Amino acid sequence: MKRRTLFAAGAVAAVLPVARMSFAQTAPDADMQAILMGGNFSLLSSRAAADKGTDPAVKAFAALEVAEQEAVARAFGATPSDQVTPEHAALLEQMTAMEAGAEFDRQYLAAQMQGHEQLRALHAAYAENGQNLMARGASIVGVPAIDSHMSMLRAISERMG
Repeated sequence: MKRRTLFAAGAVAAVLPVARMSFAQTAPDADMQAILMGGNFSLLSSRAAADKGTDPAVKAFAALEVAEQEAVARAFGATPSDQVTPEHAALLEQMTAMEAGAEFDRQYLAAQMQGHEQLRALHAAYAENGQNLMARGASIVGVPAIDSHMSMLRAISERMG
């Protein structure tokens, strides 16, 4: 009995370092970083829309997007940050300066549509060639989710006129 316990403990001790290496989080590669930065823009602009949005569908989409981008960041082994591209920083600054209302809602929807198109291309490429398996899985699932988001954004935009 003791021999079996000793053998089992030895087997676990031998496998543990390899298992730990398999699941260890690594620093995001350049492609992951691009996805995370695009996600940060979507997250930050959606937080602004949750506060400033006036259309109920805009506010509902913004809440959905916040939750989703936080989940994507976790799947990529990261936490959301304020790091965005210079282009997105300019859009965020413009949106932050806007008054709440229909014009803000339209600007938010346009920014989300553009950002989702960019994120779709990045996720599609990572789903095919990504090095981090957890992030690759998130991208595989992310592509159809982004497609459904684009449909939602178009429907909200068309309804608003």
